[in-house]
Amino acid sequence: MSLNIKDFDVFHFEKIDSTNAIAKRFVESGRDKNTIIIADEQTSGKTTKSTPWTSPKGNLYLTLMIKLNDGDEKFLPQLSFISAISLVEAIQEVIKNKDIDIKIKWPNDLLLNGKKLSGILIERDEDFAIIGIGVNTESSPDTSLTRYPATSLKQEKFVVNKDELAMELCKKIIENINDCKQNSFSKIIEKIKPFMFRLNSEISISVCGKNMIGIFSGIAENGGLILQIDGNKKTLLSGELTKENF
Repeated sequence: MSLNIKDFDVFHFEKIDSTNAIAKRFVESGRDKNTIIIADEQTSGKTTKSTPWTSPKGNLYLTLMIKLNDGDEKFLPQLSFISAISLVEAIQEVIKNKDIDIKIKWPNDLLLNGKKLSGILIERDEDFAIIGIGVNTESSPDTSLTRYPATSLKQEKFVVNKDELAMELCKKIIENINDCKQNSFSKIIEKIKPFMFRLNSEISISVCGKNMIGIFSGIAENGGLILQIDGNKKTLLSGELTKENF
């Protein structure tokens, strides 16, 4: 069944611990509707490493709670890529510029001019996919506190209305999920390729504490990264690009 943004309830909070945490509490309380959660400020934003992160006012913090129907589980590994390309499209639409230097860094970050702009956290709670996205629209973390350089849209001279960006992002995610369900992930892959960071280049990836070096040769149908090592292809569903890639 196709998703429709008109069927989503929207909750907008001034200050909460995190939008993903609110989504999980909604699920635990028995809420059974597709939901969009937006916050102006987070006191304990989450990263993929479950590290609490203070998220200052001015940036965009958003979570989509999407009810999973029969057979939808197979789309879960693809949601990071779907969310990332949706954010690329939403930013391009809102700033009216398709030529900005924006890249998708596997598995869950967006880079603008080579610096981190956004992070994506996909979780599952019972029958819901929880898609959490933070976008530095106004400010970015102090680089002394981050592993990689970071930036914001404002720092790169792009001024946006974050509420407009939030709604455009939700629409794009819903459109791309529907497209994936009705057709296949192959079409999404073709949209993603021009924006993939270091595609067809040698990369270094840390997987469970082990460093792997190979050619990033493509994206698999299951949403994994295809790494070619000494002529052999390996599909990775998790890992982290190391600092050597920058």
